[in-house]
Amino acid sequence: MQSDHVVRIYLLTAITVASFLITWEYYWRSRGFDISFNDDKVMWSSKRKQVYNHNDKATVFIGGSRIKFDLDIPTWEKLTGEQAIQLAFVGTSPRPVLHHLARDRKFKGKVVIDVTEPSFFAMDSIRREKSAQRGINYFDQETPAQKAGVPINFLLESNLVFLEEGKFGLNALLDNLKLPLRDGIVVRPTLPKEFSFSTAERQSVLTPMFMSDEKIQKTVIDTWTKISSSNKTIPVTGDALEDYFNELKSSIDKIKSRGGTVVFVRPPSSSFNRERENGQYPRELYWDRLLKHTKNAGHHYEDYPETASLVCPDGSHLSPNDAIVYTEHLVKILEKQPW
Repeated sequence: MQSDHVVRIYLLTAITVASFLITWEYYWRSRGFDISFNDDKVMWSSKRKQVYNHNDKATVFIGGSRIKFDLDIPTWEKLTGEQAIQLAFVGTSPRPVLHHLARDRKFKGKVVIDVTEPSFFAMDSIRREKSAQRGINYFDQETPAQKAGVPINFLLESNLVFLEEGKFGLNALLDNLKLPLRDGIVVRPTLPKEFSFSTAERQSVLTPMFMSDEKIQKTVIDTWTKISSSNKTIPVTGDALEDYFNELKSSIDKIKSRGGTVVFVRPPSSSFNRERENGQYPRELYWDRLLKHTKNAGHHYEDYPETASLVCPDGSHLSPNDAIVYTEHLVKILEKQPW
């Protein structure tokens, strides 16, 4: 009798948990959300392992959020027949990942570097590089148990919406509570959940909800504006900038010496973002000097009519349709490189 009672308790518990999970999943799907993967150090590490493909089989992309949104991976792979390995981090300089690839003597591939001036040329770039460093550390120190868990996590995340930790995890839900702040406490504004989703290939995509709702668009633009206005970052200049260029060139030369290829790209930005970037980072003092000092090729979106007219709905990232246009043009440009 006692064993029957225990079985009933376990069964009731299982039914309760299953009912909650089903209801929780249905709730978010009914709100219009779809599958989005955790774009974390584990997923980054899984992509980092793929960079050893033959030179004509893959291209690695590093940088910040713009290349994550603006490179449409299905379009790239369809047009080139190559795999696009997305190793960029949101809000992060490409420097740590570039150096990591340069130190890896087994890597001999192609690298496309996103140049987003506020993160690329910022004096506080080390602070901005924390997420990239966490990913690199995880890749270097991953245990067998962690490796074994990756396929299981991927299977679950590819079927359940609520497992997207950045949106539906406890911390993310608590961030949505509009609680009054104590004096002197400043909290970084958070983007609405409807803003974007992340694919299994680490491509970031603006959601249909964002694209169709002007209110959500305004919320995102207001959030970027607040972040921008509170940003006290000082552009790197003088000897520090020269040292930075030398550091980049050293890593690029290591990759090239092994038969690899590196190219810079400057993806589109619009409105308040472009005005700020033009004002703080004049092209002749930063972009032009970067290419000259590193003796490396670079392609700026303003130099081509096909991409100069593209408009970012949030001022910083292209719509899914325009990401296809940008990727198609990028393929045409890079085909002229000595890949």
